[in-house]
Amino acid sequence: MDAVKIHSARIVKNAPGRLYRALPAVVLGTMFNVLDAVSTGLLLFPAEDGSGPTQFRDLQIQGLSMYIMSTILSQVAMTLGGSRFPGALGAMLIEILPFLRGVGSDIRNALGADNPALVPTVMAAYALTSFLTGFVFVMLGLLRLGGVVAYFPQTVLTGAIGAIGLSLFILGLGLPLPEASPPLTLSSAGSVLFGKSHLPILAASFLPPFILSVTKRSKHVDRWTRGAVHNAYYVPAYLVAIPLIFWIVAAAKKVPQEVLITNGWLFRVQTPADQRGIGTQWIYWREFNFSRVEWWALRHAITNIVLLVVIGVLNLPIYVPALGFTLDVPYNMNHEFLGQGVANLLAGVAGTVPNILQYSYSVFITRAHGGRIECAIVTILTFVLFLTASLLLPYVPTVLASALVLFLGIELMLEAVWESAQSLILLEWCIVIGTLLSCTFLGFAEGFGVGIGAAAVVYLVFGVVDSRARAVRWEEWNETQKFQRHGDDSPVPKLISPLNHTPSISDSDIETPSLGQTQASINGAQVDRVNVRVIVLTGYVFFASIPSLEAQLLDKKRHTPFIIADLATVYRLETSAAQCFDRAVRDLTPRNTTIVFCGVRKGSGVHADFERAGVNILFGADQSNESGIITFQTRAEAVEWCRFQQAEKNTIPEEPNTELDLSRNYEQFCQLFGFSATVLDGETTTIERDASTLKEIPTELDADKFWRAGAKLVHYPPGHTIFTTDGCDDRFVFMIEGQAKVMSQTETLHRPALYSLMLKLPKETFIYIRSEIVGYWRNSKMRRRLGAGDAISNKGLGGQEVYVVAHSRSSVIELQRGRAAQVLFEWARTRARS
Repeated sequence: MDAVKIHSARIVKNAPGRLYRALPAVVLGTMFNVLDAVSTGLLLFPAEDGSGPTQFRDLQIQGLSMYIMSTILSQVAMTLGGSRFPGALGAMLIEILPFLRGVGSDIRNALGADNPALVPTVMAAYALTSFLTGFVFVMLGLLRLGGVVAYFPQTVLTGAIGAIGLSLFILGLGLPLPEASPPLTLSSAGSVLFGKSHLPILAASFLPPFILSVTKRSKHVDRWTRGAVHNAYYVPAYLVAIPLIFWIVAAAKKVPQEVLITNGWLFRVQTPADQRGIGTQWIYWREFNFSRVEWWALRHAITNIVLLVVIGVLNLPIYVPALGFTLDVPYNMNHEFLGQGVANLLAGVAGTVPNILQYSYSVFITRAHGGRIECAIVTILTFVLFLTASLLLPYVPTVLASALVLFLGIELMLEAVWESAQSLILLEWCIVIGTLLSCTFLGFAEGFGVGIGAAAVVYLVFGVVDSRARAVRWEEWNETQKFQRHGDDSPVPKLISPLNHTPSISDSDIETPSLGQTQASINGAQVDRVNVRVIVLTGYVFFASIPSLEAQLLDKKRHTPFIIADLATVYRLETSAAQCFDRAVRDLTPRNTTIVFCGVRKGSGVHADFERAGVNILFGADQSNESGIITFQTRAEAVEWCRFQQAEKNTIPEEPNTELDLSRNYEQFCQLFGFSATVLDGETTTIERDASTLKEIPTELDADKFWRAGAKLVHYPPGHTIFTTDGCDDRFVFMIEGQAKVMSQTETLHRPALYSLMLKLPKETFIYIRSEIVGYWRNSKMRRRLGAGDAISNKGLGGQEVYVVAHSRSSVIELQRGRAAQVLFEWARTRARS
């Protein structure tokens, strides 16, 4: 009982702060629902055809109420666990609006405009579409067909996001059109939008969202405002200011409300006297009269009903992966199917229209730090709106609804078109644009099919181009085959396939270099076997490889501390496939599982694909200080690194005899490089290893003086970078144990993103010509293997762009300017030059 009291007191104490943090998301979510209800709810029933009694004219409030009720039921289902996205917002699916109106028109044409059974039959048809949509969703979830969605190309999903943005942008432009204005079409857009009477409304609708989008994305504005434009309150406060300014100006000019409605500044909401007041919105249920329903008339609307259900079902597999991709969160498609099915069945029971998870609203609510609590508050406020709709909505200016929809459209289009150009290559970006245009002009279902067809064609083109014969250096081939020389239990598969999986590694698989001595005592029995899984990828890894790749990487039944992805025989990765590894790292971090790459060379095409996708590949020695995926050249080196990490983790640290270890390494250094303690006294700078120097036995006092002079002992595991040329002679490395390899460093990206390609094309052309000319005359003869007794410096490596990687566990002594004593540093400079 005391625990309950303490917990309750804590909740009450934290409530004010929690509500304050929830305010931006709550305001934004409520505003979305209010303005969507005005812009869409009033259009739920078909327009009058000009003949006969106008039965649909007085159903505006009923349509508004049905829209809000569908939104509330969808939000209840999402908040109570119907979606894995914490900030998920649900509402009526706008894309089905033409089909809903088509159902009403078909039934009106079958029954006649003056038939008293018209409205009851249309209401029953609308509820039936909710039942059918919910049933299909539930069946898809029960049959566990959500995995099929994972095969959708990410470029097509990005194009669909852009199409959603473009459709919202067009809808936003048409919202404030006056009643007497002709419909907004491609042919009439110029005269309708840029007419003299409409220009003020267009400016008031378009400029605020345009300025809002620019200020949120501009680095200069961010610097001037000290980050205020990225505050969670910025967007809600900006949008709330629009109606305040509108009504201040309207009141100052004393413009009558009817004039504002006629000119398109306010919505016309026709409300009969018996529908005014609080709580009257339940009256849409009065329109249900099953004794008057003409069920035979539904067969005339069967085409629109089927299209409505199909479009509604197809949109969820588009929205959910796109939402997971945008927010970088995991999702379960089968769970989303079941959640949406329950939401639509509830809508059918309530007699309202189908609903769905909203992509754009969920993105902005989540970015405003909204979660389930915030969405629950939004649901409550939306219900209050449901009760008071007839009183509040006539005072909502059209420019506010238009500004919000335009802002969403601009943001989604920029995300799909501009931001994708910074990570996709030209052909992948063309798929995005093709899908966007197809979805806009042909419809979402048709456009999605066109996008998948375009992705298949591009994949075929890549396959033809990249299937050409490629000459490979003998040394490079030999390194990739080193692992296969031993008889093992889990050989590299001989069949060529996009994904092959070897479940475990045995000791016979690994050519193990000596670990050498370490500062901590490592029990050899603990490193005899490391629990590692190896996933082998080959050829072109594209969107169709993602489902099986994610299944192997995220397999919960086979937990291992390390997963090695062997990319030695991969020659290309699609951007979405490369980003799949980043998501896997995020999902595997809580399980204490590390992903390691092997077979990726610095500057290679595969490295370029990862860089373009924003995946950080770590080749350097500072791997532990950066976030990214550690990479080795061969699988043996990767397994050896995993074994070393596991050994360090499992070994109980013991106090090493540091003084003895440092003395031994100092003695090795003196013997290998002819160093004498007299150098520190400034008495000599000789580097000749004569007999007297070699016979001199260093003392512990000499070793202590050496280390205090700034020398540093460093141990490098296999695969870590020991030295990278940078053009500055301020660091010298002296190897006393182990072996290292000198490798070429190439920074040219073979497959840059479209945006980077356009910017770098002139510069890259010049660099290529210059490198070819200089490379023709440069003498490339250089030692490729280094070991104990070798000194490493920029000058010693010939001034070329190379890096030195530990081949086995290596111990080195580093002397760096600013840390080492000047006399010691000068000795190192002289010794390295020799």
